Amino acid sequence: MKTIDLTNGKIINSLVKLSLPIIITNFIQTAYGMIDMIWIGRLGSDSVAAIGTASFFINLALAIFTLVLIGTGVKLSHAIGKDDSESKSFYINNSIVLTLIIGIAYTIFLCIFKKSLIGFYDLNNQYVVNMAENYLVLSSLGIIFMFFNSLFTTILNSYGNSKIPFRANTIGFIFNMVLDPILIFGAGNFKGLGVSGAAIATLIARIVVLLVFVFISYKNIKNIFKDFKLDLKRAFEVIKMGMPITLQRVTFILISMVIAKIVANFGATAIAVQKVGVQIESISYITIGGLQGAIAAYVGQNYGAKKFDRIKEGYFKGLIMTIAFGSLVSFIFILFPEPIFKIFLNSNEALTMGSSYMKILGISQVFMCMELFTVGAFNGIGKTFIPPIISVIFSALRIPFAIILSKSYLFGIDGIWLSISISSIFKGVILVIWFMFNFKKLKKEVQ
Repeated sequence: MKTIDLTNGKIINSLVKLSLPIIITNFIQTAYGMIDMIWIGRLGSDSVAAIGTASFFINLALAIFTLVLIGTGVKLSHAIGKDDSESKSFYINNSIVLTLIIGIAYTIFLCIFKKSLIGFYDLNNQYVVNMAENYLVLSSLGIIFMFFNSLFTTILNSYGNSKIPFRANTIGFIFNMVLDPILIFGAGNFKGLGVSGAAIATLIARIVVLLVFVFISYKNIKNIFKDFKLDLKRAFEVIKMGMPITLQRVTFILISMVIAKIVANFGATAIAVQKVGVQIESISYITIGGLQGAIAAYVGQNYGAKKFDRIKEGYFKGLIMTIAFGSLVSFIFILFPEPIFKIFLNSNEALTMGSSYMKILGISQVFMCMELFTVGAFNGIGKTFIPPIISVIFSALRIPFAIILSKSYLFGIDGIWLSISISSIFKGVILVIWFMFNFKKLKKEVQ
């Protein structure tokens, strides 16, 4: 498999060249949900609330799968930096087996416990409950494909090849964009399937993406299975490396679910607003997610090559880019909340609630971007246990703060958004400072 050397050359060029395809790829993957939301929003807040409720468990699947993705990405990039062909092959082989096991197990889990999972939210609206359960089951069928698409993306990014994931996901996005309105609203004699149609469109798109990955990477895949061996020791290394980030992301999703239950007390419109707000916020996630992936691969290769000054310079240059972008997003969210939110929901209640959401969350966008970028840097040097400490502590504090601040005599539902924004500010500042102090010890630890 072709490797792009990130240990030499101009740093900014390397980061931008690697991150842009990742950003576009992340945007395309996120756009599945965004396109669904735009179309489903035309069915009303109840339909958006149904998708929002079920989507937490799909997001939980991705959080759990971080167990494979993070460890594989870190170990593979280190092996690439050392030019260790045997290790590269083993890490890829093990990731494929682990993907199959986790994907199948989680799909079965969702199908069996769908009623209990959706029932957690006490929606008190059987129509919304039924839609949420149907959407959850149909979406669960696409989890294994979603996992493999993410795995291929991680492997190729570790090699510095972010163009293939971009092409594959672009094709899938086009399928999803075309199928969504047809399967949701119908065409000709076909009446449409509503919320279920959105899930089926996404399922088909994910299958298409995987087929494209297999087609484009056929020679490499064939060579991998030709000499396939399962190395339990390396599999454990991958799991151990990914465990802290996985626990962080799973905990974050569980905390988000509790927050969503608090939001549910304000009605279906509030749930819909939160779901749409998260989709809009994904603009920050996907962009900095690209820089996060780039800095992780960049730091990983340079760490393997022991080029520590290059790691330091790359981190600070990337951080400046991150702050500039985050500030721009904050500015847009605060000044233009209603026109952006109106793309998804049109009711007066939703627009009023959504505008407040965006203004309050806009304050913390730059800090959230700093956090996500720095997580990538920590992952690159293999210290995956540090970011979860900060994330879990301050994300967990959102629950008591949300309960207190959302009291009617304080801020109402705006108090929930405040609890999220304040915690993001603390996470961003503390994590950047921690990385700066930690970097000073890096050379001594490996010498």
